[in-house]
Amino acid sequence: MELEDALQELDEALRRNEVITVFCSCTISYSGRAESELGEGERVIVIKQDNTVLVHQPTDSTPVNYMKDGSSIELSHDDDRLVLESRNLADKDYLQVEISDVVSLSAAKLQDGRSLQLVGTEEDMSDMIRDNPDEIGSWFTPVSREEHTAYGFMDVFGYDDEGRFVIVECKRYTAGVSAVQQLRRYVEKVQALKGVGDAKTRGVIAAPDVASNAKDMLQDWSYEHARVKPPNRQERFREKQQSLSDF
Repeated sequence: MELEDALQELDEALRRNEVITVFCSCTISYSGRAESELGEGERVIVIKQDNTVLVHQPTDSTPVNYMKDGSSIELSHDDDRLVLESRNLADKDYLQVEISDVVSLSAAKLQDGRSLQLVGTEEDMSDMIRDNPDEIGSWFTPVSREEHTAYGFMDVFGYDDEGRFVIVECKRYTAGVSAVQQLRRYVEKVQALKGVGDAKTRGVIAAPDVASNAKDMLQDWSYEHARVKPPNRQERFREKQQSLSDF
């Protein structure tokens, strides 16, 4: 594609406020959060309708350079190169892309007003445990969730069948040492507030699994692990998938 043609198409697409993708050979110069230079190479440039600019290399999901939404974009044709300049005055960011060859260019106006719905968060886990206390054990009665302390919010607070206070810390993935340490801080805070000792409190990590060093810490402090998976509304799709054993 001729650079003059690419310049015209880019300019028109920007005027129409479209999402633009450019497959090209280019060099990159950036100044702002750091200083960087990237020599000639084949890359994908994505310009979104809010003037976000992303520069991707052929591998990796993370852009090698980017400019935030609201940045200004200017185009020019300098000798044998198409120059794209993006500036964000508020953040003092500057990105210059010098394009030597355009393989393809496409643009389209996209409509998408949906917000991403995150499912299976730790908040979802605590809601699930509150509504289904048997996830922890038949002995557990929840009283509240997101109970405030000086160290943050306890995910679920309740008591067991012997009247002991129970503090539950939820983790979506494998719980590590930091999760157990957080649980300990909550347990100690409850003990101080209620004027009780270890015999009157139970600490529980609710997580799919616990790291080996965290298990040792649980044992040292006489805390427990309840194997709980976060709720997942997409589970029905995985149930239909065949595993290797099905072949």
